[in-house]
Amino acid sequence: MSITEQLDRSREFNDIFLLVKKAVYKTLGRRRVGLMLGLSDMPSAVAAYYSPNVIVLNRKLIEKLKREANDENILKSYLFEVLLHEYLHSLGYDEVYANELAYMICKNNLGEEHPATKMSKYGLRSVLQSFKELDEDLNHPIRMRLKNIEFIKGFDSENVTYLA
Repeated sequence: MSITEQLDRSREFNDIFLLVKKAVYKTLGRRRVGLMLGLSDMPSAVAAYYSPNVIVLNRKLIEKLKREANDENILKSYLFEVLLHEYLHSLGYDEVYANELAYMICKNNLGEEHPATKMSKYGLRSVLQSFKELDEDLNHPIRMRLKNIEFIKGFDSENVTYLA
């Protein structure tokens, strides 16, 4: 089954992330384990953030996308692209190179016309023109918003060999 078909059948963050890791390994031959995933409220201009061993996604942006996108595959594509981008940061790639690699990996594994590929090249509005940015106060620094991170249990647990 192709990565595209598996993405269509995915149900949760970890399912999508396993596909991200599979696509990166297939394309670049690189991988890492032991990342955590958190959700936090951030300014709408920030889709996600990576700090050592933690990917933090913008909860408000995801909730808004769930409401405005009538297609579940748009949300899955968005999550694939954002998790891919942050995973590339975890592998040591800077912002510019992570953008280039994300597009290449999406194109090679999902195809040129897939929503995730279009998002990686042109942004979210390329597949969802009606998407409106969040109306929120941008005066609060991101650092303050990251205090209330909701961690996703069981994320990136494919190589856990101990009993918790």
